[in-house]
Amino acid sequence: MRVERRQVTLGHMTRRLLVLLLAALAVMACGAASAEATIFSRTAWDVSIDGKQTVRWSFAAEKPENCSSYYGTASEEAVGSGSISMSFATKKKQPLWAETYLSGHKLKFMSFSTDGWQIPAVFTEKGKFSVTPGMPCGSKPGDPTPLPRVADTSECGTVNTTMGPYLSWERGKFQLLGGIEPTFLPERCPGPFELEMWVDSDAPCLPKEGMSGIEGSPLQELTVKVGSDEFFKGKTFDVDANEKFQCEFPSHWEGEPPLKLLLQTKYQVTFKPRSH
Repeated sequence: MRVERRQVTLGHMTRRLLVLLLAALAVMACGAASAEATIFSRTAWDVSIDGKQTVRWSFAAEKPENCSSYYGTASEEAVGSGSISMSFATKKKQPLWAETYLSGHKLKFMSFSTDGWQIPAVFTEKGKFSVTPGMPCGSKPGDPTPLPRVADTSECGTVNTTMGPYLSWERGKFQLLGGIEPTFLPERCPGPFELEMWVDSDAPCLPKEGMSGIEGSPLQELTVKVGSDEFFKGKTFDVDANEKFQCEFPSHWEGEPPLKLLLQTKYQVTFKPRSH
C-alpha cells in the first residue's frame, strides 16, 4: 500500500511540474509576442535638424609677360579668396515628421510635407577676385597703369532665409538633402569658379554622390549608415554627419595653378518617438 501511495504522489508531482512548465512557456511566448508586437508596430517620429555647411576657397595665378618690341601680351596676375556658409535648424517646437513601419518583413521609412518642409536658415557669402594686367608691350615710362578687373561684390553678405530639407532612409542608408531657394542666392559676389579663373570643375577628391555642395547650396549629398535596429528600439537617437573634402581644381593658366577649396558638411538629425 505504501508503494502505491508513493507512485500516486510521484505521478501527481510530475503532472504539476508539467503544468508549471507549460505555464512558464506560455508566459515566455506571450512576452516574446508582446516584444514582437512592439518592434513591428508603426512608429511616428519628431525629427529635429541642426547643421552647417561651409566652403572656403582661394586662387592665385600669374601669366608672365611675353613681349617682342611692341608686339606680344602683357603679364597678368589673378588672385581671389572667399567663403560660403549655410546654417540651418528646425525650431524647437516645430520638428519635422517621419514614420517607420514594417511591410513584407522590411522596414519602410516615410517623411513628407504636402507643401514641402521649410526650416530657418542663414546663408552668408564673402569673396573677392581680381585680375591685374601688367604694362602693355611697348609702353613707355609715364604711361598710365592698367586698371585691374575687379569682380562685383555688391551682393556679398548675409541673408536670412529658409531651407527645404528632404529626409530618406532605405536599407540602412540615411540621407539629408536640401538647399536654399535659388532666388535668395546672391549673384554679384565672387565665388569659386569665377570665369577668369579658367578652372575645370571636375576633381577626384569629391564623393561618388557628386559635388552638389561645392558652391555652398544645396547641401552636399552624404550617405550615413543607420541600422534598422535604431528605429526598432523606439527610443530617441541621433544621426551625425561630419565630412570634409579638400580639393584642388587645375586651371588653364600657365603652370596650371589650382583653385583650392575646402568643403565641410556637418549636421545632426535627432529622431524622437512621438508619445501616444
